[in-house]
Amino acid sequence: EFFSAYQDSRKIIFEAPLGDMEKPEYLEKLIRAATYSDGNTLKQHLSSQVFAKAEAFCRERNYPIEQYQSFRPWMLAMTLTMSEMARIGAEPNNGVDYFFNEKALKDRKMMGSLETVDQQIGFLTMMDAYMSNEQITETIDELRQIKTKGPEILNAWKNGDEAKIEALNLKELKNYPKLYRALIVDRNKKWISDIEGYLNSSVNTMVIVGVAHLVGDDSVVDLLRKRGYKVVKLQK
Repeated sequence: EFFSAYQDSRKIIFEAPLGDMEKPEYLEKLIRAATYSDGNTLKQHLSSQVFAKAEAFCRERNYPIEQYQSFRPWMLAMTLTMSEMARIGAEPNNGVDYFFNEKALKDRKMMGSLETVDQQIGFLTMMDAYMSNEQITETIDELRQIKTKGPEILNAWKNGDEAKIEALNLKELKNYPKLYRALIVDRNKKWISDIEGYLNSSVNTMVIVGVAHLVGDDSVVDLLRKRGYKVVKLQK
């Protein structure tokens, strides 16, 4: 289905321009947004109980907790998640977006994005206001189940099981309404006008976004249906 959509499309759209995300200036901006530069430390922004839990998890996995002391809580959660994903063989550079980005570059297809790199950094920075002790605890608890939960998420994605995808990807995020609205709902609403423009263009366009944006109420798919579009799954 992915290859069929790709072959039929002259233009490929991503959440953000992946090439820009690998530039040194982006990495510098990300580091500034993700770390404390005023002498604060991660330990000062987590309860003693939660920090001890994070420290124990890192020791267990041989992750360098000492190197994380300048991290903001959301950066700790992201780092641990990426490390655990890599531990089970799921590398970000093997993702659908990176795969088709490289392919589109080689095939010289038109490319674009729904957001800028600066906007994405802004969303990450926004998480700092919402990232709580509870979310760090939940992240660690989830990562302890990643070997069993990972294949479950992947199978739901492969099978297009929308209810399962929503339960696995959005259920817990919805416990934090402000964060859910900022990261999912508001972005979907901003994207929809661009996506509608692609639909009304004479150029077939493939849009690649995170699966959490494609299921449930207020998803990109739901918003398109509310605007009168018939949305169906491509099946080969």
